[in-house]
Amino acid sequence: MDLEQLMKIEIVVAGSKRAQESREVASFVSVVSAAEIREHGYRTLADVLRTLPGFYVSNDRNYSYIGVRGFSRPGDWNSRVLLLLNGLRTNESLYDLAYIGEEFSVDVDLIDRVEVIRGPSSALYGSNAYFAVINVVTRDGNSLAGTELTTSAASFGTYSGRASYGRAFENGLDLLVSGTYSDGKGRNLFYPEFDAPVTNNGFANGADHEEFRKLLVTASKGDFSFQANTVSREKGLPTGSYATLFNDKRNRTTDNLSLASLSYHRSLSDGASFSTRLHAGRYTYDGEYAYYANDPPNKDLAVGEWVGLELDAARKIGSGQFLTFGAEFRDNFKQLLKNFDPEPYFLYSDMRNTSVREGVFAQDEIRLADPLMLYAGVRLDHYAGFGFATSPRLALIYTPTPATTFKLLAGRAFRAPNEHELYYVSPGYGANSTLEPEHIETLELIAQHFIGGGIQISASAFRNRLSDLIERHLDSANNVSVFGNLESMHSRGLELALEVNRGHGLTGQLSYSLQRTEDQATGTRLTNSPGQMLQVQLRSPILGSGAIATLDAQYMSDRRTVAGNVAAGHTLTNFSLFAPRTFGRFDLSATLYNVFGTQYGDPVPDDFVQDVIKQDGRSFRVRTTLHY
Repeated sequence: MDLEQLMKIEIVVAGSKRAQESREVASFVSVVSAAEIREHGYRTLADVLRTLPGFYVSNDRNYSYIGVRGFSRPGDWNSRVLLLLNGLRTNESLYDLAYIGEEFSVDVDLIDRVEVIRGPSSALYGSNAYFAVINVVTRDGNSLAGTELTTSAASFGTYSGRASYGRAFENGLDLLVSGTYSDGKGRNLFYPEFDAPVTNNGFANGADHEEFRKLLVTASKGDFSFQANTVSREKGLPTGSYATLFNDKRNRTTDNLSLASLSYHRSLSDGASFSTRLHAGRYTYDGEYAYYANDPPNKDLAVGEWVGLELDAARKIGSGQFLTFGAEFRDNFKQLLKNFDPEPYFLYSDMRNTSVREGVFAQDEIRLADPLMLYAGVRLDHYAGFGFATSPRLALIYTPTPATTFKLLAGRAFRAPNEHELYYVSPGYGANSTLEPEHIETLELIAQHFIGGGIQISASAFRNRLSDLIERHLDSANNVSVFGNLESMHSRGLELALEVNRGHGLTGQLSYSLQRTEDQATGTRLTNSPGQMLQVQLRSPILGSGAIATLDAQYMSDRRTVAGNVAAGHTLTNFSLFAPRTFGRFDLSATLYNVFGTQYGDPVPDDFVQDVIKQDGRSFRVRTTLHY
């Protein structure tokens, strides 16, 4: 390989639970670097993901939701995507919720890279690795080599600060400690659905606030590593969702997630390795929903606590075979869902449960011929309540030249029903403890070619078949909304990508996605499912200044709403300036989001009076980082 080709090699870990070149991973892989995050002014993990082929993001002014290849269901809470932090599962134990907005576990400034593995990966990871696995790898202490202090100011009265310290010491210890705080007043919003004197003529004033705190600690020495992180976020609810009082500042949610793990990894001779991870987590949710002006808000509570153990090993067999295998155990020793009115006191539900999950997996990589590799893997999971689930995966990877790769992939994955879907009860919502897992079967063909001159092209064609999907529906017998294994769906599409990186001057990426996800029985296009998406990222140094200018643009076609209407297609454009090491110590950046003030909205479930929730218009952020 020449120098240009070597520069294009990206190393990922999430594809097979070990470091591999991206072209060797049995998936269509995307990697976003720390430099791209800084230069493009991405504020959240959601900002990063919306730039990738096949991905899109929607928001209901409380949480951000991932859409993958035309699939994003109301009330999903991102449970069909597995989100890892340095390889550790972050999906909690009650909703399988994965945070991608400001509520994500760590500050985006601390991200070293984001690895995105498309397609089902239950053969390695079990439940939730349904549409994709996203692994966020954080920076180490050596990359900071001192202290960083960051301050930022943004639209809607938003101010934040971060203090980080990191260093690699002579005794081999690498340490990073970082804390982030942010507070924002939010927008004053108008909703025509509430345009009446009794509901403040449709205006929600001062009800969109958001405040969060984050803490991250990582340490490593020799074969051992430790990480701990916690995030706490309070978000006001300005939309009048769940039939609450509109423009009542008491409506809010508070989320807390804390994770800790201790890992040991040992590399042995002949490519063999062994690793183990002991981890624990705690998730709490406190929702306050005001239904009556003179009574305290309804309380919606959730507490999940768990411990787990993971074992992974790899062994090279001869010159043409590599075997990876492992086991996972997780004890959800506390699972609480509770809903009640404080005064006068009335208890709607008080679910207290425990559960245990176990899984074993094996994957074999066999070199059939010099340019041809076969991947064969299977995982067996056991869940109390519905028993065993088997997830197989096969892949052929053909590399006729160092610049060209073809991949043929087939796999099956599952998502187990979570505690919320099985047992949650509140006014208007009922439980269904008989739910079964949902499944996806996929077939995908990928082609990648490095042309030279810093140009790479990629193409992926896929077909997904989804069965026994867990969806909420109205139980007419009891007049309550419950979850059931209701639907089967088909999804097919094409993703094209062009990347130009000559190492200097103008660089960029262009991607186009064509997709259709539909109900198998009726052929109706799914709600919140765009048929086409186009994403552009451009980067250019500003001659003589050392500064960098970037441009992001994302087009999304129209989407059906739950009420049968249409959320119009739209294009968002962001522009950013980044000046590193100004005066030797400062990184300065300024970003203008939605440059042209495009008016658009995202479809939401029928828990809202609105069919579509309007999103932010033009906004800005300025930021400075001091290094010393």
